[in-house]
Amino acid sequence: MSHGSLSIGPHLAALATAEGLPHGLLQWMIGVPGLYIYGGLLKRIIDPPSTVPLGDLDVIALDASVMDTMAERFGIVFLQVKTAPTRTPFFIGKAGRGTGKIVHLALLRSHEQVMRYITNNQFDIDRLVLSNHHLFYDPKFELDALCNAIRMKRATRVKGKRDMTLFAKNRPQIEHHYEVRLRRKGYLVID
Repeated sequence: MSHGSLSIGPHLAALATAEGLPHGLLQWMIGVPGLYIYGGLLKRIIDPPSTVPLGDLDVIALDASVMDTMAERFGIVFLQVKTAPTRTPFFIGKAGRGTGKIVHLALLRSHEQVMRYITNNQFDIDRLVLSNHHLFYDPKFELDALCNAIRMKRATRVKGKRDMTLFAKNRPQIEHHYEVRLRRKGYLVID
């Protein structure tokens, strides 16, 4: 596992406002130990000038109490997604009705599981995660290279065998839809 720090400035408040996030949610999530931000939200944090709209929030938690805190502080209510009993528990949360962002939460047991989850994503730009003000990433890559690929909107498919045990059984369909969404958002997908 490799890690580094990310300079996060005043653009967070503007990002949170532009995306209609509950007040204080983004700043809170970035500083919570055991809560990991990845996906589109992390890409927007790394590339603040991006105009790619945020569809949802992807997070991983090590403790289910995070969902209780998000409900109490930010009005985000979670429901468990039905998955096979041997798979990772997944939850979907939403703050209120209407246009509130959906939060996808995977509940894992350890930082090591989080890294196994992240380092088995299909694209290089998805092999990093932010937790407690620190970036953790796949040691096969340089952090600067990953951040530059995000800024350049270039996603490279990682070759080789992947451990899919922590993912939902329908992961191939999820990945196909994700690739289509990346292309629609202007990303160059490299095989």
